[in-house]
Amino acid sequence: MKRIVFLLIGFLMLSVACQDEFVETGNDATTLTKSAKYEKVKTFHVKGHVDAIPNINLPFTCCTPVDAEIALPGSGWVSGHKNIFGEFVQEESFFNRDFCEFNLTPEGPVIYSHANVELTKSNGDKLFVDSHSWVNAATGVITGYNEIKDGTGRFEGAFGLSDIVNGTVDPDTGIASREEDGYITLVLKE
Repeated sequence: MKRIVFLLIGFLMLSVACQDEFVETGNDATTLTKSAKYEKVKTFHVKGHVDAIPNINLPFTCCTPVDAEIALPGSGWVSGHKNIFGEFVQEESFFNRDFCEFNLTPEGPVIYSHANVELTKSNGDKLFVDSHSWVNAATGVITGYNEIKDGTGRFEGAFGLSDIVNGTVDPDTGIASREEDGYITLVLKE
């Protein structure tokens, strides 16, 4: 009987140890799914130049408060280059604005905007980004940051953060140009 119990305990330990995924509770009481396989990661410095080109033929996003009567293009294309990613395919790289907020600040009227961004390389690899930007409506200066959330191909599992620097909006075309400086962590494939 003891042999059967030890055999069952051993089998149970082996089956738990061989699971590919397990669930872990994070510090903030959220549930995280992790892979039990060892993954190697490497962090790289990321720099680049990005242009957000609005599509004025699609619906605009109304900013809150609504009585401010401010709306921004709801979507558009993204062109540019990042050192670790390469050149973006403009026709397949785009942003979709979720919402925007208008505030009067001591620096002038400022519009906060959140957008989901998908960047595509010529080989089809993608990078998914959450963009948080603040535009001073009086000066056209853009500040903010971008959170790299995931990707496909070489960028599957990628995460990181980059600051928006030297950002400006052209008042005639609505094109937002900026440089980015930060880091990206890639999951290395074996």
